[in-house]
Amino acid sequence: MIVLSIETSTRRSSVAIVRGSELLAHMAHDAPRGHGAFLAPAIQRCLADAGLSIAELDGIAVGTGPGLYTGLRVGMVTGAAIASARGLPLVGIGGLDTMAAGCDVPADQVLVTTLDARRGQAFWAVHATDVRGRSDDRRVRRCSEAPVVGTLELLEATVLRLEVDAPVRVIGEVATGTPTWPDAAVLARLAHPLLLAGEHVEPSLLAPVYLRDADVRIGWRERGGVRGGIGATGTVGGGAS
Repeated sequence: MIVLSIETSTRRSSVAIVRGSELLAHMAHDAPRGHGAFLAPAIQRCLADAGLSIAELDGIAVGTGPGLYTGLRVGMVTGAAIASARGLPLVGIGGLDTMAAGCDVPADQVLVTTLDARRGQAFWAVHATDVRGRSDDRRVRRCSEAPVVGTLELLEATVLRLEVDAPVRVIGEVATGTPTWPDAAVLARLAHPLLLAGEHVEPSLLAPVYLRDADVRIGWRERGGVRGGIGATGTVGGGAS
């Protein structure tokens, strides 16, 4: 099965094409803005590098957040549009799970994945090894506690609580050391067995993981509303923008 994967929920956008466990093409772009400008040319370049046409794709995978509001929408809408137009199965996977699956840690170590939610906050999730979710003979990490958004102080308290029972490793944007982000190549690897098993979603039902309102709405509320802004009954919701 040939899978096109799109991950644009963070400042590092990426696109990949995978056939089974073989990575055929991959592109990434590290910038807080410009997800839309990167995405279409990256898909075309990856198809060219893989020697494929869009008609030869068998499935689509997209990152569903949490993360940057605008970038997240761009990736999800693009993936859903391709799936709908080509009649392809579509899978959405959260970026925190994707980061966890790309991290090689001992089975007895608790993993905490983090993303910068801005405004002094972070998105994070706690993961445990899921032996049933093996892919390419590697153990897959799944969320053992629901993803949350909170202050950096609350994140630190969560890590301290977990360290009482087991060693903890923290990765991601707000971890110490080199920051990491969810990547489309890992996303495709996670999506592959789901697509084969028929565990896909209708493009119109693809749902993002926001965890909180978009920054633009939060800012509007904090300012008390401005003429021409989004009202209190508006429908905008999202993650960090």
